[in-house]
Amino acid sequence: MAEQMEWLTMNPQMLSVVSSLGSQVGETYIANPNCIEILNDMRQKMAVEDRTLRTLRRAIGFSQVVKKDLLPLLISVKDDRKVIDTTIKVLADLTTPVECLLPVEVMSKSEAGRNAIIELNWLLISCKETFLDPRGTRRIIDHIRDILYKGEKMNENDCDTLNDCVILLRNVLHIPDGMMNIAEGVSGQNQIMWNLFAQNFDKALIEMITGPRRNDRRIAMAQLVVLLYKDQRVATLQKLLNLWMEASDLSESSEDNESNTSPPEEESFSSLVTSDPISDSSDNSDKKPEVKLTGKRKQSMKQSIKKQDETQGSWGMGSESDQKMDCSSSKMSDCGYGTQAENQESISTSSNEDESSNRCSKPVHQKPINMIKKSRYANGKVSLTTQEKEELKRKKLMRRFHSNIVNMKAFLHHTPNGDDVAQLLKEFTVDFLLKAYNTLVSEMRTQLLLDSTLDRTHFSWLIAYFLKFAVQLELDLHYIRGVLSYEIISFLTYEGANFCEQYELMKLQQECDISTHIRKIHLIVTAIRELLQAINSYNKIKHISDDDRVYLTNLQKDISESEDLRCLFVLLLRQFSPEIHSRQYLRDVIVTNHVLLTFIENSVVPDTKSILHNHIKQFVPVEMMKQYGYLLECFEENGHFVNDCVFTMMHHVAGDLEHVTALFQPLILKTFNSIWENEFEICDDWSDLIEYVIHKFINTPRTIPTSLKNYEPNCTIAAHRKEGSKEEEKKGVSSFNDDPVPSQRSVNCRSNRWNQRECDCLYWYYVQSANSPDPVGGVVALYAAAGITNKSRIGVIEQLLKQDVITGCQYNELMKKEPISTTINLEKLKVEKQPRDEIELLKDYLMNEEKMGDKFITWLQKVLLETCYAKTFLDEKNKQAIEPIAHYSAMLKEAVPIIAWSCEQVGMLQSQVFLLLLHKLGFQLPADAGKAFPRIPSTWSSRTLFSKAVKLGPINQDWTKFKMFTLDYFNDDGEDVLSSTVVKSNDA
Repeated sequence: MAEQMEWLTMNPQMLSVVSSLGSQVGETYIANPNCIEILNDMRQKMAVEDRTLRTLRRAIGFSQVVKKDLLPLLISVKDDRKVIDTTIKVLADLTTPVECLLPVEVMSKSEAGRNAIIELNWLLISCKETFLDPRGTRRIIDHIRDILYKGEKMNENDCDTLNDCVILLRNVLHIPDGMMNIAEGVSGQNQIMWNLFAQNFDKALIEMITGPRRNDRRIAMAQLVVLLYKDQRVATLQKLLNLWMEASDLSESSEDNESNTSPPEEESFSSLVTSDPISDSSDNSDKKPEVKLTGKRKQSMKQSIKKQDETQGSWGMGSESDQKMDCSSSKMSDCGYGTQAENQESISTSSNEDESSNRCSKPVHQKPINMIKKSRYANGKVSLTTQEKEELKRKKLMRRFHSNIVNMKAFLHHTPNGDDVAQLLKEFTVDFLLKAYNTLVSEMRTQLLLDSTLDRTHFSWLIAYFLKFAVQLELDLHYIRGVLSYEIISFLTYEGANFCEQYELMKLQQECDISTHIRKIHLIVTAIRELLQAINSYNKIKHISDDDRVYLTNLQKDISESEDLRCLFVLLLRQFSPEIHSRQYLRDVIVTNHVLLTFIENSVVPDTKSILHNHIKQFVPVEMMKQYGYLLECFEENGHFVNDCVFTMMHHVAGDLEHVTALFQPLILKTFNSIWENEFEICDDWSDLIEYVIHKFINTPRTIPTSLKNYEPNCTIAAHRKEGSKEEEKKGVSSFNDDPVPSQRSVNCRSNRWNQRECDCLYWYYVQSANSPDPVGGVVALYAAAGITNKSRIGVIEQLLKQDVITGCQYNELMKKEPISTTINLEKLKVEKQPRDEIELLKDYLMNEEKMGDKFITWLQKVLLETCYAKTFLDEKNKQAIEPIAHYSAMLKEAVPIIAWSCEQVGMLQSQVFLLLLHKLGFQLPADAGKAFPRIPSTWSSRTLFSKAVKLGPINQDWTKFKMFTLDYFNDDGEDVLSSTVVKSNDA
């Protein structure tokens, strides 16, 4: 208390502000004629206050200025537009979340910082308590309606005010209920939302999203929509929507039963059954449906409803860049994003007729659905066919779309519970999907591209949360075509790759909170899955038009051909770490990858088998199968579908690709044994897989190296070397040839000039040096002590990986510690009589000496050609879709990253020779760009990109996009000219 009084002493202006804004006279607040100057002074002082302690805001909270002066001022002043606008600005500033004002993690480490956080939270809670008064939200919504009524005539001040109103409501809904001083069992969030919907805010929000001059307010409106649904479970809304759609199935006429939460007599979204003296304006539809009601019921309805005139006009909106909430909002609830089972059954739509009699006596806002159903069954209506039900649903949705109302009624002065709010959101969900969802999502993508500082979380959330409702309602495709598009899924892929690169950099930083970043990646994974499942669902709908069918087929083809999208899940799985990520995250990544594989398999792409084969090969490394084994460890909790996803990939790896040894891991074998012993119920295919792997593991000989058969732990290196030498002298040949069928490891040893004895010694040398500060140096020293002096540090690390002594992650850690040299031993390169440039020498070295070096040169060449293609056809519509990474990098004029998707590509980016090749070609190395991956400079033109690709070797003529353009390579003027020629259909 003493400290708070000290603030008031430090801020004497607060006392004058409190006393001079106005005064309460009875039930009326009389504003000071100079109140607008005082409000502007408050805003200026808040803008320049101490950004560490925020003493002014804390003093405002202690003085209860919001409750005593600001809100009464907003309510009482009705005609002075400037006072209302400025008051809303001040309230929007005061309700800014704490995480946007202070570095919470840093401040929470000191007592003064913790006090500041507690008291700023108290300010926010007191603000939310103040807005429980419906008159406050009524004034804001009425002000919004007045501005929207101007339509295209809105000026910049109007747009700014609309933006401030949206930000204020968003901030209020963002404040947690916490320690609000309200009755037990009452939610402040539910009460405020109830008041908003009762006051027609849903209609105003949809008009702001779809109306004119909405450019810079989309992010704030998206955040507001997210906050409306933050406590709503998907399953609850799906059940309510099923009940809503059932009402149309049981309806005899398309004109009847227009709303399930309002009396059938009126088609009104805003009529309020209330005695509130300030409830002044409500909307009624001009066209009322014909209804058949008994005289008593009809008369009762008329007596309980006040009919008022509809406020009409061209509703629009303004725009202003939202700079007031640049903090991450990713901590919002994302419940309902759990993995969906393949056989997920539709939620029960039982009408519960036995409860209908009780529900009839409830007020009209409380779910009278079953009452309506029962009356129809009582009348003996025959059941409708499936086709008739679908037609009735479509008609109902069409009427809902063309109506200028939202079918909802609510009571003011009602204490709502969670079910009441869910009913309101059910009605709003239908109208939002029909009228605003497509516009909001498609235009958000454009705005996010223009401003890289905006938070992307809400974009992914809108896709992941609402698409399942659109599929459930079977909306016509044109309502969501802007969402179900290659542009959206391509943008998600690009964002996902960016987040993965940021994750690589954040891992290297100490005291860095990665959890928020991982939640963003998780949302992108979920959004991609919902998009793929939505497209699959619409492909199964029989009544869509031929144009929609063609659109979906082309969309599925473009998505299936996107290599970046497929590789994104390889990268996500490779980066998974049990210490950092949750098992649910791993589950969603694996399931979404499985959904993508199924999606590609059902597409019309000609080379589907080749695409799937090449993609599955990237899951062969031990590190990738280790992640599948980690998820399978919880086979009893996973559910049938998740286990199917895991077993399917293991089947491909062990069976189709014949890499059963990738499953010879303790965790996988232990889990297989548990499934087998416990007789866990799985299909015959997976039982056969388990039996096959265990049988192979038992019968595959694991030979002991010849030189170590008589190895004793305490024997000296000299003795070990001597025994090996005697053995070789006795046999006259290397022990490498003892095995009639050399193993893959032996082949690797031979190709890299490691004989069998050297390979056999490597494991034991590494065991002896593993705990030393420099294990690699210890291994090299042990080889040197044994008389083997030709082993380099890089060679030892690569051989450790090839023999599976270390994992891919350990390999990367060891390689990071090795200095990157910019020179190589040119004596190892075959120098021709004619001089050759360094690029040719490096390329030949990679192809001859490095494992799969030619494959990585082809990979680098393809990245260059994809970037060339993206820059060439950036603004054109083509038959071939552009890869997301190259497309958006070219669009934003950024350097194009060469992303190491797979474990093999990560190893190649650690190669000194490969990095030197990139340097000689002019690429930006990771250290130069401050990134995790090398980059193609943004200044390279299409001609430069093509010429660099040609330097790496002849271009494969079978590349599907090669024929789409030809390069004027021999331009006499030396200009970067690229002429594009689109192939005719008969050339395909």
